Amino acid sequence: MTIVFWYWWALAAVLLVFEMMLPGVVFLFLAIGAAVVGILLLVGPGVALEFQLFVFAIVAVASALLLRRSLRRLQGRNGEASLNERGKAMVGHVFVLDQPILNGRGRLTLGDGSWIVTGPDMAAGAKVRVAAVHGTELKVEPAP
Repeated sequence: MTIVFWYWWALAAVLLVFEMMLPGVVFLFLAIGAAVVGILLLVGPGVALEFQLFVFAIVAVASALLLRRSLRRLQGRNGEASLNERGKAMVGHVFVLDQPILNGRGRLTLGDGSWIVTGPDMAAGAKVRVAAVHGTELKVEPAP
């Protein structure tokens, strides 16, 4: 059986569809490898299957190593809060308590959400800075 360049391009297309449907960034690198081997066969038909598989593996691994840092920056995972870590985005920010903190616990309304806050007892209207996040609780301290 002779492998033609468009077989590799079809594989690359299928891998890109998997990339769009599944979480993570794994199939992208495999698709890049398949596309490169397709280009290799377009330029020089008749390359041995073993060499095609070798190039596929090398290019897939190399693209993963080279593009990984760039993709992380694009996804905003270089220290910024992600979608599932909303509380981390609040660390360091100052808010005004709408309810008092009594016995070390209280509530803070932010937008359409309500957060449990822990910290020293303070009256409603006091300014607090978020020091840390523990699950769904915000640890606050008096803000200057």
